[in-house]
Order: sequence, then structure tokens, then C-alpha cells
Amino acid sequence: MHYDHKHYDHKHYDHKHYHRAVVFMLAESPTHTSYRRSFRMRRFAILALAAACIFGMTSAASAHIGGLVFPVYEIPTGDLPDLRDGTLEDWEDVLPGTSLDHNSFAPLNVSDGAGINPEDLAYRVFLTWHSASQTLAAAIERVDDVYVNTYEGGDLTGLWRFDSIEFMVDGDHTGGSYNGFSSDEYTADEIKLLSNFQAQQYVAVAESPDGRTLGYQGSGQGWVTLPPYADAGGFSVGESPNTSVIELSVTAWDELNWQGPELSRRSTLTAGNTIGFQFSIPDFDTEAGAYHGFHTLSGQPNTWRLAENFVDGELVPCSTGDCGSAPTQTAVNEDSWGRIKASFR
Repeated sequence: MHYDHKHYDHKHYDHKHYHRAVVFMLAESPTHTSYRRSFRMRRFAILALAAACIFGMTSAASAHIGGLVFPVYEIPTGDLPDLRDGTLEDWEDVLPGTSLDHNSFAPLNVSDGAGINPEDLAYRVFLTWHSASQTLAAAIERVDDVYVNTYEGGDLTGLWRFDSIEFMVDGDHTGGSYNGFSSDEYTADEIKLLSNFQAQQYVAVAESPDGRTLGYQGSGQGWVTLPPYADAGGFSVGESPNTSVIELSVTAWDELNWQGPELSRRSTLTAGNTIGFQFSIPDFDTEAGAYHGFHTLSGQPNTWRLAENFVDGELVPCSTGDCGSAPTQTAVNEDSWGRIKASFR
């Protein structure tokens, strides 16, 4: 079922009032754990208030691009990929082929508007999920005729300006605006609270001088993009062409409050559920921020701010090994990810 994406624009009256309700709830929330009970009560009241707005606009089943559904395979706990091993062999050993490649994507008319041309930029993407840690993991291999990564560290919100991968997640599949709120309608503090609240945009590069290669377009970089909630690794080799590999693990949040995980609510990843997600692949050939091409999985614009422009991912269970473990908040050891050996049905 297709939808009218204009129905979800952040300027829409009902949607704006939903965001205002969320801002009120977040602004009133304390920053320490002793008040979690009152925070949850306020959140329940606000969600009840917002329900009429949300369900008046969409149902969970129709929140994203109709017809674009991709399988997302589960990985057993004992056989997770090593994010820093410099190879995708462990992904290849278990997943039933590459999840996606450049032929799965569509170019947008951004700057040069470079199309899908493997002589210019070829790539393949892997995507999986892990039940016990309630995380999503992705990896990309890029082969680029011109590689631009002059990132000097210290600005994780600026990683989009370099050859990278953008991974967006809508864990509860509700769509809606999650970034790009106008300063004409919201204060700076309100924008800070709303950005990435109901969906998240992660961006990762292959290498960084300070070792931090994963960022997201919001506040809270001191915990959102670090273990146990997220992690990343990568490498690059060669000049023309250049081959780079980026591997990452992230958390999907129904409600992400940048002030801390105790004020946030994780998405529940369960076999058979459908999530919204999106990959965007930028290509820079001359300098940082000067787009040569921009490819998206959904083929839709504005995926950086509109979650309804994502595609759907169906969480597929594994059938051998320690699958379907109970969700836990514990960290996944960042340096001891095992080889993937399981098989999937």
C-alpha cells in the first residue's frame, strides 16, 4: 500500500502537535534515574495524547515505501562478526549472499547526479540483527574510483561530508519526521530534543585519526554511538580505485532522548517483526561535501528527515545455534566478536 508522503510533513498540523507533546514530555523529564517512574508516567500520558495524531495519519503497516521489503537475517550470539578484522569473510560465511549491492539502489538528482556505474562506484552491503543484544549490524565494501575521506576527527555530526555509509533505522515502523525541524517553528532546545527521537540516522566512515568512525545526526555522541549501544570499525586501501570496508552495529530506539539511555526506550527486535530502514551511499570525487552522486535504497529524497521514505525490513530468525535469546542491556565485547558459522532457513 502506498501512502501520500505529504501527509507526514513536519509542518502538518497534527504532526506538529505530536512533536510539541513530545518536546513537553522530554523537557520536563529529569536527567537522573531516580525519576524514571514519573518520566514513564508522563511518557504514557503523552503517548496516549499522541495516538490520535499518529493513527490518524498512518498505520504501522503502511508507514514506509510500499512493496520494498528486504529480509534481515538473525545472527546467533556465539557467532557475531568481528567489526575490526578488516575483512567481510565472516559475513560471507553465513549470510545467504550479499544483502544488497549497487544495483539495488537508485540515484538521486543531487549535484552531479551520478548514476549507478560500477566503474565509478561499486558497493555491496550486508545487514543482520542480533536478538540477545537487540542490535542491528551492517557492513559495506566500497570500490571507488576517487576516494574522499579527509576527516580529521572531533566532529561526528559531519561524517556525511565524506565517502561513507548512512544507515537510518525506524525500529517501531511508525514513519514520521525525525530530523530537519525548522527554527521558525521550534526553539533550539526543542530541535535538540526532537532530532533522532523517533528514528535515527547513523553515519560511518572507514577510518578516523581519533578512532571514532561512527556518528549520528544528533546530540548524545558520548553514549549513543559507543558500546554497548553502537560500535564500528573499518579500513581502506589503494588510491584509484580505492577499496574501503565499514562495519557497524547500532541500536534502534523507539524514543531516543539524547540525555541518556535511562530516559530512552529501545525498539524491540523480534523475529517476524517489520522495521523501517534506509541506506544512503554518498560519493564525493573532488572535495568533502561536494556531491558527485548520492544513492538511496528507497529511491526517495529527504530520507535524512522523513522516516516514511524508508524501506521495510522483515526480521528473519536463525534456526541453528543460540538464536532468539532474551533481550539484554549488556554490552557486546567490541574486540571479541566470533566468526559467523550458523546457517539460516
